[in-house]
Amino acid sequence: MMNAITDLCNTLNRTIHEPLYHNFYNIPNELKYNQTFTSIDLIEDSQIAIEEFESAKSLGKQGRSTLLIYGLLQSLFLQQDGLYHLYKCVVDENIKQTDFFDTFSFDKNIREVRNDIAGHPTNRKNIEFYFIAKGPISKDRFTYAGYTPEFRKVEVDLKTFISKQSEFTINVLQTVLDKILKKIEMKKDEHKNKALKEMIVGADRNIQLIYRGIRDTDRNFQGEWGISGVKNALDEIRIELNIRYNNNLPSGISEVFRLTDYIIARFNEWWTENNLLENNDAEIFLDSLGKQLDELKEMLIEIDEEFNK
Repeated sequence: MMNAITDLCNTLNRTIHEPLYHNFYNIPNELKYNQTFTSIDLIEDSQIAIEEFESAKSLGKQGRSTLLIYGLLQSLFLQQDGLYHLYKCVVDENIKQTDFFDTFSFDKNIREVRNDIAGHPTNRKNIEFYFIAKGPISKDRFTYAGYTPEFRKVEVDLKTFISKQSEFTINVLQTVLDKILKKIEMKKDEHKNKALKEMIVGADRNIQLIYRGIRDTDRNFQGEWGISGVKNALDEIRIELNIRYNNNLPSGISEVFRLTDYIIARFNEWWTENNLLENNDAEIFLDSLGKQLDELKEMLIEIDEEFNK
């Protein structure tokens, strides 16, 4: 169960950076994004501390370590806060903390014990005062007492606390992960029936027209059609991709567009200056354009497959 929590945290750290989630739900709200990934980190770090407590040697009947008790209670408390804020960032930004705990049937005694012992034990609610019982204590169980103002004694089973919190943590993390995956699927559904690879066909067809503009004296005029045809096809693809990725294109595609924009700009210069015909540089640029379009086509096929899973 412990490894399940760490695994879920690692999965969430990857998933919040999936472009279809990150670009639409993280980038527009940097504050919420920062809180999301720091909450995940806190949950994982707290889990490591809890596991360190579990692996620590037993204190034995003669031993006593309030440091272990304080450390565990604080780690449980911090993890609870991290889970709450992560849930708010991803699932329901308006949920109150008490409602959040009720939603997952969380045992609030875990939180109350921490507040009694490691929160403000000498001034709890201004009328309650607590202390850990003196004498030997075991690692997994201890007793604390206080005045409310009536005398109150509480037996604490830390092993049970850890078990309950582990179950609670896994349930929350899985709920958050499911919500992120659902949001990604919703974005895919908006475009799943539109094939990007079909849009690149318009650009491919115009390569031959540009070649005629470079090498065919009689049909040189078709070069202009080819240049504008490639540009229009790429612009259409770029618009569709920007819609899908909220104007944050994958780096590989951005690089292709950077190069094709430069190539097309050069073609337009040669055409405007009447220097396209028999231009060896233009022929080399055309070869490069073809390779960039082939690379773009492969990327678009991968995107089509991703959107239709």
